[in-house]
Amino acid sequence: MELLKSRFGGTETCRGARLLAKFTVVCLECGRTHAALALRCDNGCNSLLRTQYAAKSFRPGAAANLFRFLDWLPCSDGLETTVGPVIHRCERFGRRLGLARLFCCFNGYWPEIGARNPTCTFKDFEALPTLRAFADAGRRRIVVASAGNTARAFAHAAAAAAVDVDVVVPEGMLHRLWLPASQPVDRVRVIAVKGSSDYNAAIQMADEIARRCAIATEGGARNVARRDGLGTVMLEAARMLGRLPRHYFQAVGSGTGAIAAFEAALRLTGDRRFAGAAMPRLHLSQSSPFLPIHRAWRDRTAVDPAASWDRPGEEVYASVLANRNPPYALRGGVRDALAASGGDVYAVSAGSAHEAGQAFADAEGIDLDPAAAVAAASLAQAVAAGAVAAGDLVLLNVTGGGFERLRRDYGLRQLAADLVLEPGDVEGAAALTALCATG
Repeated sequence: MELLKSRFGGTETCRGARLLAKFTVVCLECGRTHAALALRCDNGCNSLLRTQYAAKSFRPGAAANLFRFLDWLPCSDGLETTVGPVIHRCERFGRRLGLARLFCCFNGYWPEIGARNPTCTFKDFEALPTLRAFADAGRRRIVVASAGNTARAFAHAAAAAAVDVDVVVPEGMLHRLWLPASQPVDRVRVIAVKGSSDYNAAIQMADEIARRCAIATEGGARNVARRDGLGTVMLEAARMLGRLPRHYFQAVGSGTGAIAAFEAALRLTGDRRFAGAAMPRLHLSQSSPFLPIHRAWRDRTAVDPAASWDRPGEEVYASVLANRNPPYALRGGVRDALAASGGDVYAVSAGSAHEAGQAFADAEGIDLDPAAAVAAASLAQAVAAGAVAAGDLVLLNVTGGGFERLRRDYGLRQLAADLVLEPGDVEGAAALTALCATG
């Protein structure tokens, strides 16, 4: 049991033993097995790690939230929450597009169909399993970088998981950092990067805080708990539809959700009920003029962080999708998932996204966040191009929506920055030293 003590701590030994029996984390390139919260291969491989679960059959539990899929989540048990993917048949929007079998996974707040995600985004699916996994390992403080949506989700999950969370956001994105008015925030500390609206600045600051303060960073796309949490979208579709969709549509910044959907579909094909099924074709979209994944896929090149904008300085319709360093070319990343599924990537203009979002709202009676509107617009593009047939089974990942309804029902609390740090000046920042001392 000494291995378990060193990995999980003495009080977590029994729980750690259960986790080791439940799953392993394996490098996709060399096959080496790693500790539960490992982010990179110890052999230096340029590869994602992936969970391999002891449970091979798809057997959802009774929980009325994402933890019904606990067999395929890398944590010991679930949490009390209303968060979970909800499948909705979009008959009216489907008719507008000429689709007979269009379903969406609505990952926001729409109580009439059972969707009660309190931050109006599917980032809730990342945050809860991640913080539960960190708590399993005895880690009670983490730092996470965000352009807004992820920060909201981790801030909300902090209280339920009893983990302290430092959220780092660009100062220009602080307006996105809100929670339902009744939500406790005593485990959340907000750090803003002064004068910035660039997500990359928040990533760099979060990494520096983790290094200087010797606390854990949650890991982004490399974190298997985040990916497996996001993968519950595909699992819920399989549970409700009884089969895998032919097409999967999602707007992407990092592409983590698309990788997660692909991995979940792979996992499902290990169950005899889905064995031999075609993998869902991934249709990913980006918000013009910020198109790093679209450009790399179209031109068969690497992502160039310095040339991500087609028209520098022009505002992006869905700015949460503006990730300069997506996990594109590494083993198991976005490129591999697109290639294995026969997928494609779309560029969506602001006008097309706005039009599609309005059309969805008019047809289905609920608002979409900008990223979800981008995905809806890409679906319209694919139908017009003949890439999707009228009778195909289509899953549209509505990654956020219902904001106006949530605001009416609960009221919102805007979170203010507890600390504002200058970008590029962290080494000499007395404020950062003080931040570490208060941890």
